[in-house]
Amino acid sequence: MRLSRTITYEAPEGGLQGTILNATLIEDFKNGKQRENLRLTIAVDPLHDYPIHDFRVRADYWGNQNNGLLDDLFRILGSEVVNLTDEEGNILPQRLTMLEGKRVRFDVTHEQRPGFEVPFRKVKNLRPLNSPCQTLRKAA
Repeated sequence: MRLSRTITYEAPEGGLQGTILNATLIEDFKNGKQRENLRLTIAVDPLHDYPIHDFRVRADYWGNQNNGLLDDLFRILGSEVVNLTDEEGNILPQRLTMLEGKRVRFDVTHEQRPGFEVPFRKVKNLRPLNSPCQTLRKAA
């Protein structure tokens, strides 16, 4: 009999790698204003120190704070990033499947927020698993 690992979004801090499971464009309203969010859900590769945890993280890009979104998408998809949008540059939700299954490397930092006991996990520096930066570091 095999035991299932527990899915948790409380990943440890540090440099991790994983696979993009899902990319979703979310539109909602807050305080009467429309907000857009591109959310990437990433399954973290198994961590030796946490054998019973199946860690997941989310990289969120909010419409009004999407600094770095284009850079991250270009690093992951390369020139194919142009196929993700229409002629006006709007992301086409049906094409977000292009991101699913992509292997990525990223950093997780913990940010303590008022009123929350558990720190917020922030994904930064999202890049492809075999990014040139990583190859250069290994060679040095």
